Amino acid sequence: MKSVVIALSLVLACTVGAFASSCPTTTYDQYLGSGFSCTIQDQTYSNFAYTGTSNPPGFQIPAGSVGVTPINTPGNPGLQFSAGWLASTATGIMEQDSLFQFTVNSNTPITDLTLAIGGASFIGTGEVIVAETACLGALLPSCTGGQLITLTVFDDSQGQQLVDTANFAGVTEISVSKDLTVAAGTNGEATVSVLTDQFSEGTQTVPEPSTLSMIGLGGLGLLGFARRKLNL
Repeated sequence: MKSVVIALSLVLACTVGAFASSCPTTTYDQYLGSGFSCTIQDQTYSNFAYTGTSNPPGFQIPAGSVGVTPINTPGNPGLQFSAGWLASTATGIMEQDSLFQFTVNSNTPITDLTLAIGGASFIGTGEVIVAETACLGALLPSCTGGQLITLTVFDDSQGQQLVDTANFAGVTEISVSKDLTVAAGTNGEATVSVLTDQFSEGTQTVPEPSTLSMIGLGGLGLLGFARRKLNL
């Protein structure tokens, strides 16, 4: 009996230690191990996945070249991703694409999600765009029982939107999938170096009309992005 108690104590200690592990400042490949999870304040991040592609092939940004920095803003934690995404007709790298996926669970209801980019620029037909899908209260890809929302940020000849925010009734689980693309187009260049997601906590709220409009505009932005990619 004593040995059983000791064994259970060790298991519990290891479990608590695993849940208490803070999200490290490191490269994204270190987040991709099977069963990996980490915490920022009272939020737990898990189910990390990543896919990098490019046109032509062979110039994609690998997970080991993407830096990850936890954001510890009180009540508004999140993750910052950084790398040297670049597409240019001068170099022959016409497009780089990075798809990030992860899940956030929180002890305190999350009431808004903010997507932002930094270090973005373009020349000529170049374009930077990040299209994000978030499932509130369930898991992607099915989002069964949850609510889907979309956010979009971009910088191109059509305009600039470096930050997008969605407000919603509080949830304790959000599943995120975001696709970052830099494209050169027919004659141009595009670059971006920072991508962030922040998950603000607070009391449960009903989305304001302006927020609902923003979510709708996000969907229109995705449709516009699809049309632009077809014309590149």
